[in-house]
Amino acid sequence: MTDLDQRIASVLRERAEGEIDTDRLLDRSRAVGRRRRVRRRAATGTTLALVGVLGFAAMAGPDLPGLPGRLPWTAATPAVAVPVPPPVDGAPGAAQRPELVGTDPQTLHFGVDPAKARQVTWRSGRGVEGSRLDLGGGRQVALDLSTDVVAVEESVHEGMTYPDRPATAADFDGRIRRVPPSGPGGQPGWFLRWQPVPGLFARVHTVGADDRALREAVAAVRLDEAHKCASPLRLTTLPPDARLASCEVSVIGFPDSLDLLLTVNRPEDQRLDVRLEYRSRISGSRSEGNRTIGSRAAYLYPQGGELELLGIPKAHLTVRFGWPNQGFTEADATTVLAGAQVAKDLSDPETWD
Repeated sequence: MTDLDQRIASVLRERAEGEIDTDRLLDRSRAVGRRRRVRRRAATGTTLALVGVLGFAAMAGPDLPGLPGRLPWTAATPAVAVPVPPPVDGAPGAAQRPELVGTDPQTLHFGVDPAKARQVTWRSGRGVEGSRLDLGGGRQVALDLSTDVVAVEESVHEGMTYPDRPATAADFDGRIRRVPPSGPGGQPGWFLRWQPVPGLFARVHTVGADDRALREAVAAVRLDEAHKCASPLRLTTLPPDARLASCEVSVIGFPDSLDLLLTVNRPEDQRLDVRLEYRSRISGSRSEGNRTIGSRAAYLYPQGGELELLGIPKAHLTVRFGWPNQGFTEADATTVLAGAQVAKDLSDPETWD
């Protein structure tokens, strides 16, 4: 049985006592499928091919440190209002303090010009920061920043084409490179790697017929400002010696759907995943639990490695402490959920913290 098959069977067993939440089943199976495709792309991607060597003066945007010059940018107008990371006044951007990038899961040390692109995902932690930018017309570009080349190269985004040869520091030279299509009828991938300031490695990439979206995305990025990793969930209690390690938010389907992942770490690679999944179409969910957290019902799944706090309308708030994670226990998961604070209206960013 494949990992995807096991996950589907697990959800069916979990719901055997009552109504099967088909929306969650579908969402989870799709999520596992996406992760499998990402791993496959990262392992079997095609080799980088250089299609052109462009000098800095010809390919650089006016607002990015380290890339002087100008490019023919095209603005993108968002079709739907979505949440955006709010600015952190007075905080330095990546260009001013590159050593801070990826060190604070609650802060993004970059911004995006809303007149040119909109952020549909954002992430910070574990030494890397990134975002997925929507330029309109189905064109999306992934951005990653880090002081560590390996961290940048290991950061993956769904739907992108990846090379099988990891880049080195020498590859962050401001040149645009092309990855051949990975399958029949597929489109090539496009990469641009550069160092905005010494010691900071930046990568943008896209999939498309040409590299135009790549160039537009570079023009939209602002490295002289900082923003909050906005989310509708706040953790106020953590197990002993644990710390919040990363924040990752996806509003690709907003306001109909929202996905949030917060990871909590302890030394020796101990990890606990806190996931909030919101779907406006969810018609019902489990109401009776087999555990109690404070005065609220909770449910420990049959496989024993996942605990859910019940009673959140159209959403699932779970803590996964079992395989493939290690080191944390059900008691730790209970501690986290006991202090979890969820926004009153997940579809309204004005209620987010």
